[in-house]
Amino acid sequence: MADGGYQSNLGLLRQFLDEFRSVLRQETPGLIPRLAFNYARACLSLLCQYPNMKLATLSLYRWINVFIMCNVMNAFVTMVLALPESKNVIEIGDDLVWISGMGLVFTKIFYMRLRCNEIDELIWDFDYYNRELRPNHRDDEVLGWQRMCYLIESGLYMNCFCLVNFFSAAVFLQPLLGEGKLPFHSIWPFQWHRMDLHPNMFWFLYIWLSVTSQHNLMSILMVDMVGISTFLQTALNLKLLCIELRKLGEMKAVSDARFHEEFCRVIRFHQHIISMVKKANSAFNASFNAQLVASFSLISISTFETMAAAALDPKMAAKFVLLLMVVFIQLSLWCVAGTLVCTQSLEVAQAAFDINDWHTKAPAIQRDISFVILRAQKPLMYVAEPFLPFTLGTYMLVLKNCYRLLALMQESM
Repeated sequence: MADGGYQSNLGLLRQFLDEFRSVLRQETPGLIPRLAFNYARACLSLLCQYPNMKLATLSLYRWINVFIMCNVMNAFVTMVLALPESKNVIEIGDDLVWISGMGLVFTKIFYMRLRCNEIDELIWDFDYYNRELRPNHRDDEVLGWQRMCYLIESGLYMNCFCLVNFFSAAVFLQPLLGEGKLPFHSIWPFQWHRMDLHPNMFWFLYIWLSVTSQHNLMSILMVDMVGISTFLQTALNLKLLCIELRKLGEMKAVSDARFHEEFCRVIRFHQHIISMVKKANSAFNASFNAQLVASFSLISISTFETMAAAALDPKMAAKFVLLLMVVFIQLSLWCVAGTLVCTQSLEVAQAAFDINDWHTKAPAIQRDISFVILRAQKPLMYVAEPFLPFTLGTYMLVLKNCYRLLALMQESM
């Protein structure tokens, strides 16, 4: 299911900017080179975070992936061990933020390791429309929506890439301003984290933690991009389904048998989308849960610490504000994309009802269209079971509970 090995993924990324510019400059909609989240998968492969069936055959790749997982766990343990050394509320909050973030990184890359073959199948399934339903289509409306989705996803990749690198630079360069601290509070054997006792080892750890943390940030960015692209591609496929349903009404002077044949092809596409959503919910369930829990904790802690540090330590307050912005953007992307899937799935019922003169068709066709309308009234949603779906309603619920927790913490101080 994968596009190929390490070299082919490297070649794919080298073509990204050229392909993006060619699609951006199209005067009229045309065929896109490939689904955009193939690039995110290629990035994960180059980061050694995607040991699928193809790459897992490479012994060196497997061992590098295991080493990366162990390194993330080691960083998590050293941060947890350093927590008792925190002297005040601000330092405790800073430690808890990093612990929550590192826990989120480990959870997501660990389950990406477990589910990468299922994700390969999903990426293959998302190309069903071009492969099975309309392999040689030249419909401008369809091509226009595919082009728009490609540009949105690609633009999202580039903007989030710049944001993550800015965040990384702001966080990891701050200790260089004379504080004599590691990028995050951690405890190492033999007091290696003490610059006054082991200056050479301290700077080695500083560089190592900065480089590996940058790698971790890029890894979780690409894991999230694969997930968000899954949402956007689902919404696109639902939009294409609505277009196909409405076009059925434009079939003039055709027999009921011919109409029913074409209708069945379109409905198989609908069933395929429903099946894809179930598979995606299964593949990403652990990541969904980790995202909601981490977002709730990070927003609550960062907001509280920003208020606590505003007067005492402006630099720490600015750091928490930056982190808060990143978490808000991350959660917003998930929930906006999830809402788009939910609302677009409900449009399928209206599209089926809008088929011209469907009430004049044979009773069997009328019955099948009624079944489609009935089924489409149940929205498709990406759900973090046993928690809530990714929608704007969930987004507001998370913010409301964060506010309640923040008020409780303020009253207790």
